[in-house]
Amino acid sequence: MIMKEGEIKFEDLNWTPGESLAEGSLLLYTSEEREFRKEIQAFARDEIWPLDEKIEREASFDTCREIIRIMARKSLLGLAFPKELGGGGHGYVMRTIFGEELAAINSAVVVTYGASANLFSAPIIHFGTDEQKKKYLPPIFSGEKLGGIAITEPTAGSDAVGGMQTTAIKKGDHYVINGEKRFITNGSRADFLLLYALTNPDAPAKHKGVSAFIVETDTPGFERVKDFELCGRRGSINSHLRFNDMEIPAENLVGGLEMENKGVQIMMYGLDGERCFTSSQYVGVARSAFEVAFKYANLRYQFKKFIREFEGISFRISSMYAKLEAGRLMMLRAARMLDAGLKATKEVAAAKFTCADNQMDIVLDACQICGGIGYTKEFPVERYLRDSKISQISAGTTDIMRYLVQRELYRELKS
Repeated sequence: MIMKEGEIKFEDLNWTPGESLAEGSLLLYTSEEREFRKEIQAFARDEIWPLDEKIEREASFDTCREIIRIMARKSLLGLAFPKELGGGGHGYVMRTIFGEELAAINSAVVVTYGASANLFSAPIIHFGTDEQKKKYLPPIFSGEKLGGIAITEPTAGSDAVGGMQTTAIKKGDHYVINGEKRFITNGSRADFLLLYALTNPDAPAKHKGVSAFIVETDTPGFERVKDFELCGRRGSINSHLRFNDMEIPAENLVGGLEMENKGVQIMMYGLDGERCFTSSQYVGVARSAFEVAFKYANLRYQFKKFIREFEGISFRISSMYAKLEAGRLMMLRAARMLDAGLKATKEVAAAKFTCADNQMDIVLDACQICGGIGYTKEFPVERYLRDSKISQISAGTTDIMRYLVQRELYRELKS
């Protein structure tokens, strides 16, 4: 399409999320992984894209929830579940493909999915007892129930363990939980929560006194304080929760009694996987922002030329592409290490802060390239900007990720 001076509408771009102008070298992925990407792109375009505007305009969690059920019916919700539980048996690389393609269209949907099918479920798959797996995973996999993870507290953010105050005191055959959690994705609407609490508040080091529990949210003493109104990711639920003398059976201690006071081990396992998965979301949003700006620069006509012909624009496009692909490479390396069973805390943390920072850079550049129209709701770029800032905060801030990288480097030096 040749455009001369005049207004460019979003539909003029002839752009559909998932077309993957920046998908990366085919050599990075196996044929099975490439076919899986095509499958997820088709699903996202057919099932999520038609509902995207409704989710964003109405901040509709119910619509996100319905998409989760559709995923279940199409056998996508159990992507990471073991085959013996009826799942797909896929690893972290497949999850990053899934996360990227969903986030390229809607962040709220992928966040809702991730908190349930990954954050809640993965630690139970790895550490849970047979009874816990049989009771709590099938309803998550089927889409009947929704899960979440409860770590952050009003006084414990980046210092999640050292600042933790929520307690779980054993009394007979149950634990009594008291405390608060906030910024909990799916929190007020979740059926199950994977909750971390102090089971030995007097431990000389708090990391030796934390345990993980499966909490059913219809238990007396569970209180939904409020849902936060977020800057971006409209349609996802993020909650402040309170636990008032809430009694849960001892069999809900993840891993059984042998894992009491070993919850940090469970937490760290879950966080590496979470951060790898969230990195894929950052790549997905950044990719869409790049694609919109790339196409816009090829149509927008100013000063008697297309703006892509200006060095200031063309160099921006080049830098955006390089940042996008660099983040993808780091994310993919981390995912392949996790799939191989290797320790990848350093690589995951490096990928996480790189993808998060690059995402912010890319969406800011996309907004700048699109100019005034990019700052309006006529184009999705302003939304990508709102959706992106949280990437530098949630699942471990970029500052904490940098801390983890240098910590692991010096540990390797000493070993």
